[in-house]
Amino acid sequence: QRHWDQLREEVGEYFDPTSDDFTLEKVFDLGLYNFADTIGELSANANKELAIERKLAQIAERWEDIVIDIAEYKDVYFKIRSTEDLFQTLEDDSVEVSGMKASKFYNSFATNIDFWEGTLNLVSEVVEIILAVQRKWMYLENIFMASEDICK
Repeated sequence: QRHWDQLREEVGEYFDPTSDDFTLEKVFDLGLYNFADTIGELSANANKELAIERKLAQIAERWEDIVIDIAEYKDVYFKIRSTEDLFQTLEDDSVEVSGMKASKFYNSFATNIDFWEGTLNLVSEVVEIILAVQRKWMYLENIFMASEDICK
C-alpha cells in the first residue's frame, strides 16, 4: 500500500489500483508511462522490502520451534545439555537482524527489527547466565557434597 501511496504522491493524482476502472486506459490517462523510472525504483524497493519481511517471518517461525536441550542431572536436577545449535541460530539470526538494521529500508520494519534484536540479545544473555550458574553449581556441588564434614 505504501508503494502505491508513494506513486500517487509522485503522480499528483489519486487512483485506486484495486478498482475495476483501473485499466490500461486509466494508466495512459494518468500518464504513468512518464514515471517509469519511479515505478521501477518503487518496484525494486518493494522487492527488497519483501525480502526483509520474509526473513523476519522466517526468524519468527524458527524461534517458535526452538527447543533447548535439557537433561536430567544426577536424578535430582536438570541442566542445559547442549547449546551449539542454539548459539549458532542466535548468531545467524543476530547477523541477519543487524544487516536489516543497516538497510535503508529499516524504517519500514523498525518495530519488528528492534523487537528481534532485543529478543535475541535477551535470549543470549539469559542462556549465558544460566550456563554460568550451572557451571558454578556443578563445581561447588562436587566440592560440598564430596566432603562428609560439609554434608552434615
